[in-house]
Amino acid sequence: MLVGCYLRVSTIDQAEEGYSIEQQKDKLKQYCEVKDWDVYKFYIDAGFSGSNINRPAMQELIEDVNNNKIDTVLVYKLDRLSRSQKDTLYLIEDVFNKHKTAFVSLNENFDTSTAFGKASIGILSVFAQLEREQIKERMQMGKMGRAKTGKAMNWWNPAFGYIYNGETYDVDEFKASIIKRIYKDYLSGVSINKIAENLNKEGHLGKDKKWSFRTVRMALVNLDYTGNVKYHGKIYPGQHPAIIDKETFNKTQKELKIRQQEAYSRNNNPRPFQSKYMLSGLLECKYCTCNMVLVQYRPRKDGTHLSVYKCPSTMRKKMFTQRQLSNCISETQERQMLEEYVIKEISKLQSNTDRIKSMTSSETVNTDTYKAELEKVEKSLKKLVNIYVDTDSLTIDIFNKKKEALLSQKDAINKKIQSIKKKQPDLSIKETEDILSGINGNIAKANYDAKYKIVRKLIKKIIVGNDETTIKWAFEL
Repeated sequence: MLVGCYLRVSTIDQAEEGYSIEQQKDKLKQYCEVKDWDVYKFYIDAGFSGSNINRPAMQELIEDVNNNKIDTVLVYKLDRLSRSQKDTLYLIEDVFNKHKTAFVSLNENFDTSTAFGKASIGILSVFAQLEREQIKERMQMGKMGRAKTGKAMNWWNPAFGYIYNGETYDVDEFKASIIKRIYKDYLSGVSINKIAENLNKEGHLGKDKKWSFRTVRMALVNLDYTGNVKYHGKIYPGQHPAIIDKETFNKTQKELKIRQQEAYSRNNNPRPFQSKYMLSGLLECKYCTCNMVLVQYRPRKDGTHLSVYKCPSTMRKKMFTQRQLSNCISETQERQMLEEYVIKEISKLQSNTDRIKSMTSSETVNTDTYKAELEKVEKSLKKLVNIYVDTDSLTIDIFNKKKEALLSQKDAINKKIQSIKKKQPDLSIKETEDILSGINGNIAKANYDAKYKIVRKLIKKIIVGNDETTIKWAFEL
């Protein structure tokens, strides 16, 4: 019998539990000699966590099992395979059992070729996951303890201006002077880009890489410089000395917000990080299905801008081109005219909501019945496992047949629920009517921001042709 011996150790395991690679290897060798088994290969993952199966040796083991190179997988202890219940069951049921490869855990004396081993492996994997959660909890408690006592949290990468001394930070006076200068310049009105430019002109002293907008801005919001530490959104007094006083730091945060709002205002964008035009991202070219892009020309003499939507396939700039189609016949469309057309169509729905019902033939199918049936099947699965574990009334063959039947039934119900969801529109008729009734007066008289929000709720897509524009409503399939 060819045996694949899997060995794993993480830093925590080696330090706290003594499961060194050599210890595991010796015990597995001795066991194979007693059983007269031939070791095909030792699969070793040193320094890898058992929280997932994305480990080099584990992936190699899976590949060899899939290629039927080994008859049995042997581990020293169940949690060497994985500390995740889901992954343990996946490996045993979907990889090992599928290829008729037995799994043996030396410490627990488990062998999945026996009925007892198959039934018990799932139970023990629960405890393996519990152990992992306890380790995770201990590590989090350790970090929380560090934060509460004011010890350094970013010991692997201390903020520029500090040196890690093993417990907390010491101040690097030269680098700290640069941080102070950054704050002073910013509060004096110098822009972040200009600060970075000035520092780089001077040779970005004390820093291996050049300063950038991002690195300067990160320095301006780093709470470490106030002598505090932050963990999980909470602030604790730190053991390290402050480089920036609290008043200066708070003034800087206020100034950052003010300048950000001014930037939005200059760009005529009251909604940061969102499109400021109601149709952006909704328009699709009728001829080549590209998403149309907005192009703004220089201001006219009266101060107004000409904004148009174009199909990128008709533009020469490659940065806009999605598909190189030289035969696209799409024409330029004025933004204002398209917006007025869309608002008129919504206004028609407002005045005649019966049009909504006539425009869609879909009937809403309630999935509650299927969800209730799904709960019944899941309860039956749990009951079946309990009966098998607690009594002798089921053989392993009968248990597997009943389990497969219930899993098949569960899969069929889930597929039915998904198919129903696909057949439903994004908005129901009632939801659409509620949105329209919630508009205060005629939408044509609403402000731009209100129009923007209504358009985004009611419309999925707008197909633009040279002679016609078709709206795909969210309440349509």
